[in-house]
Formats: sequence, C-alpha cells, structure tokens
Amino acid sequence: MTCALSHRPARLAIRFAAVALGLAALFLSETPAPQAPGFGLVSRAEAIIGRPLTPLSYAGVARRTTRRAVVGGAYAGGAYVAAPYAVAPRAGCARVVDAYGRVYWRCI
Repeated sequence: MTCALSHRPARLAIRFAAVALGLAALFLSETPAPQAPGFGLVSRAEAIIGRPLTPLSYAGVARRTTRRAVVGGAYAGGAYVAAPYAVAPRAGCARVVDAYGRVYWRCI
C-alpha cells in the first residue's frame, strides 16, 4: 500500500505538467505569426459579397428555387415554361407554388 501512495504525487505532477503544456501550446498556436498566414487551429475565413453561402447544397438550391418561384410567379427554376395551349382552370382551383418552385393547380 505504501508503493501506491508514493506514486500519487508523481502522477499528479505529471498530470499538472501535461495540462500546463497543453494550455501553453493552445495559447501559443492561436497567436498568428506574421510570416505564416493561416498559422493556428482556425484559419482565416473570408466571405465574398454577392455569392451564395451554400452554392451546391440541398438547402441552398431549395432556397434559391423558392425565391425564384415566388418572385417570378410562373417562372420555374429561373426559366420560363410556356404551355403549347392555354387551358382554363375549373371553378374552385387555384395555382399554387410549393417550396421547391413547382407550380401546380390545387382544387378544393
């Protein structure tokens, strides 16, 4: 039992030294060096004004398609879709645009 107790202060000192070394490395790595851009845990982020945040993601495509459908009315995905002939809707039907920009008739 005396053997286990004699190692306890040494283990505590090693743990304390490891934590102190880890914190020192963390704080030193967050200080950017002037000759090394991007040095540290987090690189610098730059935004381009006017570009979509999510150019190819599902959320970005759905957001832009919905905006185009709402703003453009009969525009679907930014391109005008013309029917070869006009059909009058039945009484009680309304044209609806869903979240993905699809235009369809909803009859009650």
